Amino acid sequence: MKKIIFLTTYLLLISLAEADTNIPLKDYLEKKDIEDGKTQIYLLNRCSAIYAYASGIILKTDAISSKNFIEISNNLLFKSVELTVIEEEEKLEKAQKKAEENRKLLFNNYIADGKKNWEENKSHFKGSYISGDMAICSKLIEDK
Repeated sequence: MKKIIFLTTYLLLISLAEADTNIPLKDYLEKKDIEDGKTQIYLLNRCSAIYAYASGIILKTDAISSKNFIEISNNLLFKSVELTVIEEEEKLEKAQKKAEENRKLLFNNYIADGKKNWEENKSHFKGSYISGDMAICSKLIEDK
């Protein structure tokens, strides 16, 4: 019995290690109500994280676009904070801290998955959910 539990646990851990850290935004949004404030806050945080990630990726090759991406990232984070203050009636300082922590976590997930994708096909974006997320987030920016 102990061997079965050990084997099951081991296989579960291996499958989790191989899985992408973030679920694709498309899949997330299909299961959520886009009119819900919490969904919008998550989307803003997620898009803020992907623009911060993209900024870091292109920093050495295109400093101007990198700067623009970080500006977009910060604007999205600010909108997330505003919405959190309104929707969840949180104090500004608490909402800012929460948004920054969420972005950092999501950003680190993009780094891990982008690194994994780079090892597989020499691209941080193409061939992974990250390119799909970027497409969704770019649409969000276009609508502004």
